[in-house]
Amino acid sequence: MTRRIEDHYRTLLRDHGDSAEAAQYSSRESQYRRFAALAPIADLSGRQILDFGCGTASLHDYLVGIGQPPAHYTGVDVVTEFFDIARQKVPGGVFCHPDALGDAEFDYAFVSGVFNNRRKGNRAFWQETVQSLFARCRGGVAFNMMSTYVDFQDPGLFYEQPERAFGFVKRAVTPYVVLRHDYLPKPGSVAFEFAIYAYRNPPELTA
Repeated sequence: MTRRIEDHYRTLLRDHGDSAEAAQYSSRESQYRRFAALAPIADLSGRQILDFGCGTASLHDYLVGIGQPPAHYTGVDVVTEFFDIARQKVPGGVFCHPDALGDAEFDYAFVSGVFNNRRKGNRAFWQETVQSLFARCRGGVAFNMMSTYVDFQDPGLFYEQPERAFGFVKRAVTPYVVLRHDYLPKPGSVAFEFAIYAYRNPPELTA
């Protein structure tokens, strides 16, 4: 199943090149709307960022575009063919397979779209991934998933109950959790995704 997913993204990259479609988004606007829901976890300017499932490093482009360039960007992906494009866009970045991260640590980690495709043991995969990433982060982890609060489910995608995801993070990862189910991934759509921020420490409140 994992090999099938890797081959799927290789085909998308071959067919679409450096585009949102190569990462299985319908458009750059849709991709950036997801980033816009994840990035408010913190002010990311000057931070050390891990992009888990980085594709062609579009998250880095987005952060620079909103005036929050990270001090250091690490992108990991199981499809290493993405890296040739990613390195051209972020010459100072580090790109590797997830298994090659070693003991590297970061301020914040981001996961966008990685948990969407059906695979064997979807729930165990996302839970273990979030726990592993959180252990590397001084600040926290932001990730998104498809919500079960929809009127149609694609059989090729995995949908999670937002409250179940929140409960797992709250019990097994950190007591400091934010659940967002208020954004539209596509203009005029419904809120068919949710995002979670998992913090190492209580986030500062602003008036």
